[in-house]
Amino acid sequence: MRAISMTVPAVLLLAMPAFAQEDEACAEAMTTVDIVQCLTEAYEDWDTRLNTAYRAAIEPLEGERRTQFRDVQRTWIAYRDASCGYYRSGEGTIAAIEGNSCMVDLTRTRAEELEGLAER
Repeated sequence: MRAISMTVPAVLLLAMPAFAQEDEACAEAMTTVDIVQCLTEAYEDWDTRLNTAYRAAIEPLEGERRTQFRDVQRTWIAYRDASCGYYRSGEGTIAAIEGNSCMVDLTRTRAEELEGLAER
């Protein structure tokens, strides 16, 4: 039992860098509820950037290229949601942190990718 009680804080510390870089306030979050809330806010910020970048990237596209890009984005969203849903479905309160951290990480990565496409 002692090993389990020492493992939970260690896992929380490993999860922290993923969201601590999003917002300094996340580094100060101490409870699961606070961490999940902070990650939710970080996700919402990145999702806004993702949507803005998507609109900028798709705007100049026409015809089949536009359709392909839209389909790729829809497929990516399905992948992100399924992948992060897997982490969120785990047992214990750490699952909410892992699931939300996944949403932040994948959404941030995709937003940055689309921002790069929009700059071309």
